[in-house]
Amino acid sequence: MAVNENVLIDAAVQVGLVDAAVLSDFKTLARQQHLPVLELLCREGKYPIAALYRALAESRSIDFYERSDIQVRSEILQHFNASILLRRTFIPVQLNSESAEDAPVVVLSADPDDTVAIESVQRALNKPVRLAMANPLTIESLLRKHFKLYEAGPSAIVIFDSIMKEAYLRQATDLHFESMEDGMQLRMRVDGQMQFFEQPIDKELAEALLSRIKVLSGMDIAEQHMTQDGGFAYQIQGWSNMPEVEMRVATIPTRFGERATMRILGQGTADLTLAQLGIPAHLLTPLQAAVRKPHGIILVTGPTGSGKSTTLYSVLRELSVNDLNIMTVEDPIEQVVVGASQVQVTEKVSFSKALRSFLRHDPDVMLVGEIRDQETAETAVRAAMTGHLVLSTLHTNSAVAAMSRLVDIGCPSYLIASTLVGVVAQRLLRRICQHCKTTYQASEKDKILMNMTGELELSQGKGCSHCAGTGFSGRVGIYETLWMNAELEQMIHQSASDEEIMHKALEDGLLNTLWQDAKSKVLEGVTTLKEARLLYSDY
Repeated sequence: MAVNENVLIDAAVQVGLVDAAVLSDFKTLARQQHLPVLELLCREGKYPIAALYRALAESRSIDFYERSDIQVRSEILQHFNASILLRRTFIPVQLNSESAEDAPVVVLSADPDDTVAIESVQRALNKPVRLAMANPLTIESLLRKHFKLYEAGPSAIVIFDSIMKEAYLRQATDLHFESMEDGMQLRMRVDGQMQFFEQPIDKELAEALLSRIKVLSGMDIAEQHMTQDGGFAYQIQGWSNMPEVEMRVATIPTRFGERATMRILGQGTADLTLAQLGIPAHLLTPLQAAVRKPHGIILVTGPTGSGKSTTLYSVLRELSVNDLNIMTVEDPIEQVVVGASQVQVTEKVSFSKALRSFLRHDPDVMLVGEIRDQETAETAVRAAMTGHLVLSTLHTNSAVAAMSRLVDIGCPSYLIASTLVGVVAQRLLRRICQHCKTTYQASEKDKILMNMTGELELSQGKGCSHCAGTGFSGRVGIYETLWMNAELEQMIHQSASDEEIMHKALEDGLLNTLWQDAKSKVLEGVTTLKEARLLYSDY
């Protein structure tokens, strides 16, 4: 059954999701913009509608479950009428944590006051059950998938707009439209983790949705058997006061049809400075000094999605665009840097071609989105050698590995040694939610990992409506820096191994590792040890 709007709002106020002092202003604004109050609350607070249902569960001290927490069992659902379950929005399930056949049944409902749901399940199964809550869209999606009940729903235009709203509210960075045998599965990457979008998408709607994406991206809608790339700017309907969202899109044919992946560019990272990225002071100061050098090359390394481009944009904001001629070549241009000349890579303009052309435009600073091949690498380091500051990225797991990576690409070691100023390696780890942050005593194993003895108190998030029950909200950068001196330059020139360079850099205090920064942020309560352990194996 549908929960009354006021019940959800009162629960959100009770758990601190909505400020009661501004509630009347929001209601007035909703009327002015002709929007539902709940939609406006979610938009202004940047949380999905599911957060309101989780808030209601919190206020009633009822468990709230996500799709990943539960298993739908045919032997349970065979006792129920699908239309009744859909109409009242409840479903009897078992928890994934309970693997035994006699595990207790949990009735997931969108309405905690629906006693009829509990009573009907108890009668049908002749066993005790307990009530829990879930997002109504999750319940509907599970029921429709299990009973294979698909009906004519919203058009592709309407559902795509609802997807874009949800992506904004969850602050997603990527959308994955994955074709399945009976329709489409949509997942969003939020804080580096995949989350399901619960709207049921059948085969017919999936095809229409892909066509909609292709039209917006400037792709050939008739071509379904080859990869395509495109992009577009999207304005969410009814949210005219919100800026357009820049998208990069790629499609590829798969077994059950095409899949599309959409990258949301610059989500929440525009205008960030280096200091706001979470770079500790003892690493920030030498980095700020390095980017003010008149020539040389500075590299930012890390895997895809680790925030390299965001760091480079923040570096450019440290520079005076009025005093310097700054030129960039990117694929794609993710953020606008006022005062810089930004070039988009195309079939006719590659990274290396743009770089060679830049040298005829009297640049002071050149940013290369990524060094991918020998020609780009050599052009970049030769530009650094001839009096220009060059900034670029590489895909390596550590700062030290950048040198061997450049050599593998085909760049001579003597050029690297004579031009490299330093390397910044980075990762992104999830931040602990400040609304549900708790502390606990570290185990002996934890103390060994942290290389500490005695009492040790660490932090974690228990999960709440503010963080969708994950215990995390947002991400923080973890950084590693390596700066050059004469001895390291000589070692690079002589093709020393990564291990030898790392040992010498640590000995001379020129290398600060990812693991060191991760441990510091664990002790500060910014992230958890479980998150930081992802980096431990490298050190």
